[in-house]
Amino acid sequence: MGRDLERKIPAQRRAEIRALLGRLGSASIAEIAGALGVSGSTVRRDLDELDRKGAVRRSHGGAVTVEGTAFEYRFEDRRLHNPDEKKRIGDYAVTLLEEGQSVIFDSSSTVLAAAEALGRRGLGVATVTNDVGVASVLAEAPGASVVMPGGEIRDGSFTLLGSYTQTFLNGLHVDVAFVGIHAITGDVLSESSLDVVEAKRAMMLAAHRVILLADHSKFCPPSFFEVARTDRLDDLVTDDAAPPEALEAAGARGVRVHLA
Repeated sequence: MGRDLERKIPAQRRAEIRALLGRLGSASIAEIAGALGVSGSTVRRDLDELDRKGAVRRSHGGAVTVEGTAFEYRFEDRRLHNPDEKKRIGDYAVTLLEEGQSVIFDSSSTVLAAAEALGRRGLGVATVTNDVGVASVLAEAPGASVVMPGGEIRDGSFTLLGSYTQTFLNGLHVDVAFVGIHAITGDVLSESSLDVVEAKRAMMLAAHRVILLADHSKFCPPSFFEVARTDRLDDLVTDDAAPPEALEAAGARGVRVHLA
């Protein structure tokens, strides 16, 4: 990402800042600049604008997240980060589906793009999701039915997690699971939350075919918890900026690699 982010449109760069503050709660200008690979002056301008809009609250030398706005901005952030790549991946992903199939839609920004693509295609499928935002998109997709588990909405993400959700997911049997991931490192898929890990594992076990949707930014250092190894996947849909060596390694493990 690096200095490329500094050249992005301000809305995309500020979405990254909101997402970072949403995870950390607070951060200094230096921390934000280092995480995003942009200059301190750029961060100051962005924070001033976000503070003016009430999206964050400026503090001495940095900013803090604003209580009550986490979902609104995180859901928007997921759409804004690499939106073109995610749209292409989502459009491609739904071409892998067939009429009448049952499909799990995981809680992730790229899977959200697939839900939007399903609405444009109008394919008749039965869907399951633990993401309220994804469900709202699927509910408007012609021909699609939507089922959601019970559970607790966690960490401002509008994702249903916890024991009730897990029990529901453990009882599922579906044709396809569309899943996203926080990080792909070598042959390891990882996430930052243990609850998310458990939900993703259950979704993978429930599906006859597991399709990972991940743009090139997901090929990065690992997060805290391992979800699975790449040989648990049947397909990987990514964009043409993904590292070739990683794609070759996935293919060698039997994963069908698709470039959107």
